[in-house]
Amino acid sequence: MTAVVATAVVLTVLLLLAGPRLERRARDDAFTSLTAEARLMARVVEDALAHGAQGGALDSQVDAAAREVDARVTIIGTDGRVLADSSLSGAELLAVENHGGRAEVVDALAGRVARAERESATLGVRQLYAAVPIQRDGRVIGVARVSRGVERIEEQGRQLWRSAALAGLVALVATGLVSLLLSVWLGRSLAEIMETARQFASGNLTARIRVDREDELGELARIINHSADELQRRLAEIARDRGRTDAILSAMDDGVLAVDHSGSVTLANPSLARTMALSSPLGRHYLETIRQPEVGALVEDVLRTGERRSVEVEILALRRSFTITGVPFPGVEGASHGAVLTFNDTTERERLDAMRRDFVANASHELRTPLTSIRGFVEALEDGAKDEPGTAERFLAKIRTHADRMAALVLDLLELSRLESGARVPEPDATVPGEVAADVVASFAEQAARKPLELRHEARGAVTLVTDRERLRRILENLVDNAVKYTPAGGHVVVTTRTGPDGLVRIEVRDDGPGIGAEHRARIFERFYRVDKARSRELGGTGLGLAIVKHLAESIGAVVTLESESGKGSAFTVSLPTRPGAARAASPPPA
Repeated sequence: MTAVVATAVVLTVLLLLAGPRLERRARDDAFTSLTAEARLMARVVEDALAHGAQGGALDSQVDAAAREVDARVTIIGTDGRVLADSSLSGAELLAVENHGGRAEVVDALAGRVARAERESATLGVRQLYAAVPIQRDGRVIGVARVSRGVERIEEQGRQLWRSAALAGLVALVATGLVSLLLSVWLGRSLAEIMETARQFASGNLTARIRVDREDELGELARIINHSADELQRRLAEIARDRGRTDAILSAMDDGVLAVDHSGSVTLANPSLARTMALSSPLGRHYLETIRQPEVGALVEDVLRTGERRSVEVEILALRRSFTITGVPFPGVEGASHGAVLTFNDTTERERLDAMRRDFVANASHELRTPLTSIRGFVEALEDGAKDEPGTAERFLAKIRTHADRMAALVLDLLELSRLESGARVPEPDATVPGEVAADVVASFAEQAARKPLELRHEARGAVTLVTDRERLRRILENLVDNAVKYTPAGGHVVVTTRTGPDGLVRIEVRDDGPGIGAEHRARIFERFYRVDKARSRELGGTGLGLAIVKHLAESIGAVVTLESESGKGSAFTVSLPTRPGAARAASPPPA
């Protein structure tokens, strides 16, 4: 009985709520119909109105068309005058007041579809109005308005309400009977099943239905519980798989891009986004993401053939090279396969390969020259020069010179190898740069005096810093050795130590040598690079001194810079931080 009363109350409430809604629905349907009819009338009179038709001709056309739509039709000009009306003609039409102030007309003249409900000032009855703009070439040239009396709409609403009430009454009786029969039998189990289902819908997959029946409801409860168990297990597996996949993709150095069958990006791992500087690529077409013709051709080829493809691409905008491999991957059910691309950055490998090739070629060239000279002198000695004491002595001296040059080259190569491999770490200690510079200048004093040239040290403030003293000495020895070698007789080589306002200690080695042109300065620290190859070899240089200086400076956190002009000498400056760990903060000295 309770279920029947509850059903009756529910149906009564629904009917009471449905009544106004049905009336509103009838009005909405009426407005929709009127709007469609107004659009039709706008099309009917558009040409005539655009060509300036007014008065009886336009009114006759509207009267004829209004018979088809079963509603009052009014055509209003842009100035608000009523140009035609299906309910008025002749003098009555001319006497109609200006409609420019009507709300629906104002909106329609502004280019919008408008609706209104009010009492008609012309007919004296309550009307529903729908007004649409009449447009030509994007310009509003008038308004087509269609209206219909409210009483017909209200009658339709009342009919709908009566039908709904009758249906509700029938439903009430039927529901009461069914509820009476099933409420006791199904009520408790259904309530429990519904409550559990609500918890599932809210995300609580741990809820379960208590099964204490063996009928269909009991079987349904068991199926729901099993489905929840299976769903919970699969969601856990998906979460684990997704976590593993995300971790793998995030850890990969190679970029990964996945697109679906239409070319929309479905995945881009952090490495790719970082390398390609991508911003929000997901959901966008791959052509908007990576504007590279070779990549587009590879994607289209994989999508078309469903086969593995590879291509090597140099992306000039990024100055990087990639080996890109594309393979198909299954799409969602019913869709074609997509494509997965991996971007293997080969820039560094190609650079290292090029460096190795250049190194082997340069080292071979540097060793071949003294070896060829030694072989030539040995052959000359074997051919009889050994029997001429003066000639033999001169040739042996040449052989020794070239052998010493080869030994110096091998030593420098070993030094570079040790520095690049990090086989021996720096040993920082309290060091006074001025003292190191003074010792180096003293060790080259005799060599400078033989030339002769002036070699001196100028100390501008004594600062103690923590660095590898021996490596700093070797840096200065290489720089001073070069300065003494390339400065002509009568020149000057000055080694200056000072502390800058930024707290960096700077050691400058300035000479009066031939200087270094702008075209050479960018490569001067490369291995085997020489500004004047012939003169460098003549002076016994290996072409590795400044490369060693660069690596030694980097190992102790120093920065070496160069100021030079052709014919005006050179100045190498070593900038050192006053404490370890500030290595990369060292900035070049002011010009």
